[in-house]
Amino acid sequence: MDMVKMLPFFPNTKETKEELLGQSICSILFHYIHWAARFIPSRSRKIIIDPYVTRDSRWKKLKPAIEKLFVKVRNGEDLSPYLSLKVQKKGYTPSERVRNGEVDSWEDKDRLLNTMGFHHLHLGEVITDDIAERTDDVIFVRVSREMFHVIAIFNHSVFDDNIDTDGSMNSERSRLLGIYQEFSARGMPHDSPYVSNPITASGHPLHVHDITFEYIHVIEQLDHKIMDNEFQNSIYNETGLKKPNNNKLKWHINGLDLGLLDKDNQFFILRHGYS
Repeated sequence: MDMVKMLPFFPNTKETKEELLGQSICSILFHYIHWAARFIPSRSRKIIIDPYVTRDSRWKKLKPAIEKLFVKVRNGEDLSPYLSLKVQKKGYTPSERVRNGEVDSWEDKDRLLNTMGFHHLHLGEVITDDIAERTDDVIFVRVSREMFHVIAIFNHSVFDDNIDTDGSMNSERSRLLGIYQEFSARGMPHDSPYVSNPITASGHPLHVHDITFEYIHVIEQLDHKIMDNEFQNSIYNETGLKKPNNNKLKWHINGLDLGLLDKDNQFFILRHGYS
């Protein structure tokens, strides 16, 4: 896995690359998964539309564009063009830059995804250079392997987290917090305590730490076997696929799924990701 080559870091310098390469495989894998989780893996999903969406005054106007996006969701197409541009450019920055005050600690993170589990997608119908036209109105979604749950419609003021001296915030941000709290507590008895989307002091989600350690455990258990003929034969026998001549297996992550990729680009999933 050439994770460092794929991971967009900033500043995009030789020094940043060397700093990243100097880290342990566990640390590099962690940063890679954290960045990759900002994408939505391409797979067909069932769409659920929350009442917050259909009750919104913007629903009627935006419905045609949203429905076109839904076609791609059902077909399992790539949704990357509709995501934030930061996903492509700001995947990792050295923690030393954060400690020195050179950059905000959230600059290489999606704050709302990490703290609430919500992706946001633009609704532009024209795609140029793999980027959908930017729109002020966006949809917030919660994504699993099977479901694409559309939570609500917001305009870009929802990303403004400034709080006035009187403790108030803008209407879209306030509405988001209310929707998130209601959504997180669904199905629970009234006033039940709960923890949703826990993060570490660094702002990274705990589940990213968990999946990193799980993947490292799998790699440590199997890495010494992947060139062994008996091990390879067992994989091909179980799947019914043809083993290539002079085959080589290498570790690969596809849509957050960890597995082995062979010479013919056949991918054997060993652990599923969470979305």
